[in-house]
Amino acid sequence: MKKYIRRNGAYYIGALILILVSTLFAVTLQFFKGDVLDRALEGDTASTIKYACLLIGFILGEVLFYYGYKRLNDRFTVGCTRLLKRDIFASILRRGYVAYKETRQGEYLAKYTNEADLIKARYFQMLPLFWEILLKIVFVSVALFLLDPRIALITILLLTTPLYVPKLIEKRLQTAQADYLRAVEENLAKLNDWLSGFEIIKNFSIEKTILHKFDDSNALSMDKLLRDTMLGATAQLITTLISYLSYFIVLAAATWLVLTGEFSAGDFFVAIGMIDQLSYPLISLAEIIRQLVAVRPSCRAMEAFVSEDSRKKNARPLPEVRKYIRYENVRFGYTADRTLLKDFNFLAEKGGKYLLKGPSGSGKTTAVNLLLRYYDVTGGRITIDGVPITEYGSTYDAVTVVRQEAVLFHDTLRNNLTMYRDVDDDRLMETLRSLGLDRFADPQALGTVITENGANLSGGEKKRICLARALLRNTGVLILDEPLANLDEETAKKIEDLLLSIRGKLLLVVSHQFSEEKLPLFDEVIEIGA
Repeated sequence: MKKYIRRNGAYYIGALILILVSTLFAVTLQFFKGDVLDRALEGDTASTIKYACLLIGFILGEVLFYYGYKRLNDRFTVGCTRLLKRDIFASILRRGYVAYKETRQGEYLAKYTNEADLIKARYFQMLPLFWEILLKIVFVSVALFLLDPRIALITILLLTTPLYVPKLIEKRLQTAQADYLRAVEENLAKLNDWLSGFEIIKNFSIEKTILHKFDDSNALSMDKLLRDTMLGATAQLITTLISYLSYFIVLAAATWLVLTGEFSAGDFFVAIGMIDQLSYPLISLAEIIRQLVAVRPSCRAMEAFVSEDSRKKNARPLPEVRKYIRYENVRFGYTADRTLLKDFNFLAEKGGKYLLKGPSGSGKTTAVNLLLRYYDVTGGRITIDGVPITEYGSTYDAVTVVRQEAVLFHDTLRNNLTMYRDVDDDRLMETLRSLGLDRFADPQALGTVITENGANLSGGEKKRICLARALLRNTGVLILDEPLANLDEETAKKIEDLLLSIRGKLLLVVSHQFSEEKLPLFDEVIEIGA
């Protein structure tokens, strides 16, 4: 977390300077309160007015500097949280596809929302507050020593005892918070799964069952939250009781000094004001320490998460495929006891069209995923222009993949086609028309908002928009994984014709549905698992 503090250091230091000045005003004005009272009791009107004016001036100074402190404190907190959330998302994006899929989306969402907000509330917000309270305690303690060393010693010895309470239950605080965060992650992961399967839930009429499961998961997370908050409340109760007991002892000591004639009415008034100034900050400091102690493991876990980089260590990208891709006696299996691809050989040359076909589960998509460096082969090798693919950390720069599921963002059609790159409108129109998407081939239609995953488009339109996006990227290799899935016969035939009309690319189609009469139009048809 230190790097976020450093990057917002100007706000942090500025806030500390302003709270330092504000605290000086707050402590000094306590003495003016006593002076106003003593002069008023003496009947010295001029001096009373003088000290009253000074008192008002110091009150205004305290308020204004405290306002400035709050402004900078807020900027510091928001700045740190913004950088933390950016790092969380950047860490997710750095992951390889396989590593990304090993964690459920709900857990990523929990990191970005609940855990980041918890660190904001219990760490970033607490740090300036810790110094605010600590500075007030230091200045008030010094002022008490100036007033009367005996009262100062009694006050400090008694009122600091609550600070040890959080340390005594440190492990329980940390365990309670960790349990709560795990329960929230699990709840969000399940919620994300259920929302992703919304249509299935409606189709099978299992709303009540899912709601019951949600109630169980939600109740568990709320129970963990309740345990965390109740433990905090218990610590706060113990701290408050000790503080008030200490307060009354100090109050009794100050009263005794008045009765013995060692304190004037003004001194007593100042002493009580100082004790009030010290009592609440010490109670607050105990709570702040409790928060900082409890959040420490979460901060460490978050630091490990944002610094994790699961990309392949050899990160040299593949810029382009100049001549060919070759699979040489490739062997691969997801488990040691089952080999999916066995002695698989295949040569794909640039400009050629190739079809990988075979029954479901035969390894067609796996062969593509090996090319994308999702996994490493267990035997044989894959080379690109004679260079082993293991020399490259990524092949994304040279390869565009269109998967079976049409993935579209909730954004404009233009942005879904260009993926936020600058593409000439004429080229967009030409590509859309070549794929039979004439109704979208005008600048106004490009501003059409596509709803999440293209819910406002037909299946054929979604497939063709994804294909248009792939063609606009203009890489040398184009892979289409089951492009005919979930399409009616007429739309499927149109997509087949569109694919076979593509020129100038190494086209690799993975499908078990392609029309038999069109197979001769491929340079080679490779049967897998036959």
